Amino acid sequence: MGARLSVVYVTKNAGRHFGRSLASVANIADELLVVDSGSQDNTLMVARNAGARIIERSWPGFAAQRQFAVAAAENPWILMMDADEILTDTAAKAIRNAILIREPAGVAGYRLERRSFFHGKEICHGDWAHDQVLRLFDRRCGAYGENLVHEAWETHGTIARIPGCALYHYSYANYGELLDKLRRYATLNAQQVHQRGKALHAYMPMTHALAAFWRGYFWRLGFLDGVEGAAIAWTTALGAFMKYAMALELRDHNQQ
Repeated sequence: MGARLSVVYVTKNAGRHFGRSLASVANIADELLVVDSGSQDNTLMVARNAGARIIERSWPGFAAQRQFAVAAAENPWILMMDADEILTDTAAKAIRNAILIREPAGVAGYRLERRSFFHGKEICHGDWAHDQVLRLFDRRCGAYGENLVHEAWETHGTIARIPGCALYHYSYANYGELLDKLRRYATLNAQQVHQRGKALHAYMPMTHALAAFWRGYFWRLGFLDGVEGAAIAWTTALGAFMKYAMALELRDHNQQ
């Protein structure tokens, strides 16, 4: 006998792809759960039209909000989705076979391959290329870590993989959105570095930025993605620079 599956979203102003995302999981979801933190656009209307259960809750941070959503779900198996991700038909069938038809013995979670798009173009190289994300899991076997940003599900069980491309990711419509998110994430990353008490040196912003650009643009062949690949590499490098520059700023401010 298979398990039941809750598809869970954490949202705020979910954006233009949310309706498509909900539609892509409709056939495998025993429950659609949306935990929203003050959307001002049509996010809640789109969720209601899809038949989702909605919980409105103030924002406590990425990991804490996701952990709350997992705990609030009705079913033990969770598919954690972002509102700008579309589940492929192939992945939906694989999840149905893996989870809904027969509950997997000894498996605590599955990694999903995610392909990102920018300016309507698939990004095939660099730091965004075909990453693997742990999004399908048995909530009885783990929890979200305490990172302020780039939170991830942590489990003590066996991890398997859903074959093929599982998620199409449409995270940014333009360069302005890319820069806006860079600023928010750099701030959170800097706070995280500061809170961990990591030793900091004046050269670190530049060395981390140069390393990030080299990795994404040259080592991972980001230049093959053209202008978009260059933009991703440069903004990743700038994010690394600002992460450590702002962490140094926090340290110096606290020492005064």
